[in-house]
Amino acid sequence: MSPEPLLSARNLVKEFPVAGTAGLLRPARRFRAVDDVSFDLHAGRTLALVGESGSGKSTTARLATRLVDVTSGTVHLAGRDITTATGQELLEVRRQVQVVFQDPFSSLNPRHTVERIVTAPLRYQKRPIPGGAKAFAQGLLERVGLAPDHVGRYPAQFSGGQAQRIGIARALAVNPRVLVCDEAVSALDVSVQAQIIGLLRDLQREEGFGCLFIAHDLAVVRQIATSVAVMTGGRVVEAGERDAVFDDPRHEYTRALLAAVPRIRPDWERARLRNAAKRHDPADAVARDRTDDGITA
Repeated sequence: MSPEPLLSARNLVKEFPVAGTAGLLRPARRFRAVDDVSFDLHAGRTLALVGESGSGKSTTARLATRLVDVTSGTVHLAGRDITTATGQELLEVRRQVQVVFQDPFSSLNPRHTVERIVTAPLRYQKRPIPGGAKAFAQGLLERVGLAPDHVGRYPAQFSGGQAQRIGIARALAVNPRVLVCDEAVSALDVSVQAQIIGLLRDLQREEGFGCLFIAHDLAVVRQIATSVAVMTGGRVVEAGERDAVFDDPRHEYTRALLAAVPRIRPDWERARLRNAAKRHDPADAVARDRTDDGITA
C-alpha cells in the first residue's frame, strides 16, 4: 500500500438549508447531512461506505469527488488540495475521478449510440480520441465484456447489467485513478451483481485504481471491499479492514446492520456470532437463535 492515499478526506461537513425556516428576524435552519467525516483511499484498494438510506454515504462521496461543494473540511487527490478547485484544475479532477451511477439507464443518454456515450468524457475534456472514436469505443467494450460490434446500438437495446457495463466503460475512457461506484449494483439482479463485482475486481487488478464503493447491501460489500466505513446520521461510527468489521463489529449500529441481513455467508455468520457470544451481546441473540434453527446458515 502506498504511504500516500489517492483520495483523502478530512473532517468533511455538509449542511443544507431547511426550506421555509427563515424569517425576518430568524435565520434559516440548516440540516447537517455529513458531520466530521474523514477517510483515506489508497491505490488498488476498495473502501466501502456503508449505511442505510439517509446515512450520508452518497453525500460524502459527492463531497470527496467535488460533485458537491463542502461546507467545511478538506479533500486531497494524490496529495493535492482540491477542496476549492475550479476551472481547469477541477477539469483535471474530473479526469482522475470518475463515477458509476446507480441506475445505468438514467445515466446513459438514450438518444446517443454506445460509441458516443463511452467517448463522451474525452470529448468533454477536449482530448484526442486514440485511434478514432469507433475503434476506441470497441476496445472499451471488449474490456468490460461486451461485443465490439455493439458500438452502434442504443441504451434501450441492452439489459440492465449490460447497460452498467457501458457505464463502467465510459468511466474507464480517461484512465481514472479513482472510481466511485454509487450503489452501482443495487438495481441489478443478484446473478448480474456478481458479474459486475467480478468485472470491477478484475479491472482494478489490471489498472490499479482506488475504488470508493457506496452501498447498503452488506453481502455485496463483503465481496468487493478491502476496508469498510459504517455511517449513520452523517457520521462514521466504525471503520477498519473488511474482515475485522464484519467478523467482530464493535459499534452497536454495525452489529444491528449485520444481524438484520439473512443468509449472507455461513462461515462469516459463525465467526461474527462467536465473537458476539464472547461479549455476551444481547443485540445478536435473535441472530444466534436463527443460526441455531438453520435459517441464517
